[in-house]
Amino acid sequence: MTITANVRSDAAAGKDSTARTGTAPDTADTDEDRFSVPPTIQELRSHFAPVFEQIAQDALERERNRELGHGAVELLRESGFTKVRLPRELGGFGASLDQLLDLLIDLAAADSNLPQALHGHYMFTEVHQHQPQGEVSDWWLSEVAAGKVFANALVELPPATGARPVVITPRDGNVSRGAVVSGDKFYSTGSLFADYILVLGKQPGSENDTYVVVNTRDPGVELIDDWNGIGQKLTASGTTKFHDAAVDAERAMTLAVPTGPLGFPFLWLILAATHAGIARGALNDAAAYVAGRRRTYVHGSGELPSEDPLVQNVVGSISAKASAARHVVLGAARELEEALLATRDVDSLEDPAFLDAYAAASVSASEASVAAAELSLEAANLLFETGGASSLLTDKQLDRHWRNARVLASHTPGSYRLKSIGDFRINGTVPPLSARVRNSDTASTSSEGETK
Repeated sequence: MTITANVRSDAAAGKDSTARTGTAPDTADTDEDRFSVPPTIQELRSHFAPVFEQIAQDALERERNRELGHGAVELLRESGFTKVRLPRELGGFGASLDQLLDLLIDLAAADSNLPQALHGHYMFTEVHQHQPQGEVSDWWLSEVAAGKVFANALVELPPATGARPVVITPRDGNVSRGAVVSGDKFYSTGSLFADYILVLGKQPGSENDTYVVVNTRDPGVELIDDWNGIGQKLTASGTTKFHDAAVDAERAMTLAVPTGPLGFPFLWLILAATHAGIARGALNDAAAYVAGRRRTYVHGSGELPSEDPLVQNVVGSISAKASAARHVVLGAARELEEALLATRDVDSLEDPAFLDAYAAASVSASEASVAAAELSLEAANLLFETGGASSLLTDKQLDRHWRNARVLASHTPGSYRLKSIGDFRINGTVPPLSARVRNSDTASTSSEGETK
């Protein structure tokens, strides 16, 4: 593995401020004495709250210094958060989907970069958990149980940018026997934190999609920390270059199963949960900022800002938006879990049972995604109505909430989501089964991408 800028390694966990504060609280075990079967959200929140609190302590410092949260990811790994959805018998906690998303909201309130960085880990683990694909699924789930983290590299820039299309060359003519990977990917979200990357490419002479898993420590993997968006700066969403990187035998998988397309509504809900967490983070900062202020205006309605009904009204509005976003996400999560359960034994993407379940989950997730984005952007903007010019000082980083929400909301523009929702409501049209982008013009130099 070639390291360019901030790349995750075993030693990297000690480089950021979170790691320096100490190790995770003693939360790694999932013994039956501590958790019900299934666990309650109160038990899970009690277990992970100290971890999230520790992550939050240094989130502002990481934001100021543009310092990737290697130590924060290690805390999540050590606490068992990366395996919280695995059944108890596979070494996890057995959390439900809505419980996971509820916890991701809490994590996003602490550091909104982390849920997005882990979206591929949860999204594709769900595929293997609900519809196993043989040896590759057994291996994947055992690695998750062991604390390994997965990311994805799916998006390619247009050839005119100089990026190389990813080519997956099978060993002995069969990708299940192993392969080598060459080419470039952009928006490789979470890759610099990950042990493994799921890579999308084409086999020579074929236009069919091929998905394989590559070890990030392979010498043919180059991870580059070059994501330079205005927000969500620490999601480790940079470029990944593959130089004849090796793929072990039985490391190929498919998304042409019902849980493959259902992974996209799951992705949207993870991002919606991140929006809800951003709104909660804006509320936390607004309340703390107002409580600490001693300056007000001559035309203010209270001696202190904390006593001013106008300021209280603003903070109350932020709180309402944060709570609404959480409830919207959790409601859609329950619908997605119903769709996953309903399609567990369905094999064909053309089966009416799958299409009905997918349409309901996709529309629900899209609605939640659009609503949560609007609520978080409004909450983040209202934060600046709680005070004067001091709220704009860069050392406070209060603008990070709006910047992060704006970037997340652009992941798939809301107009596309709303069009799909409207087409379904009016005409019964099943939404597209994939949220991946395509290059409209091979001569284009655009750097647009989605499903990072």
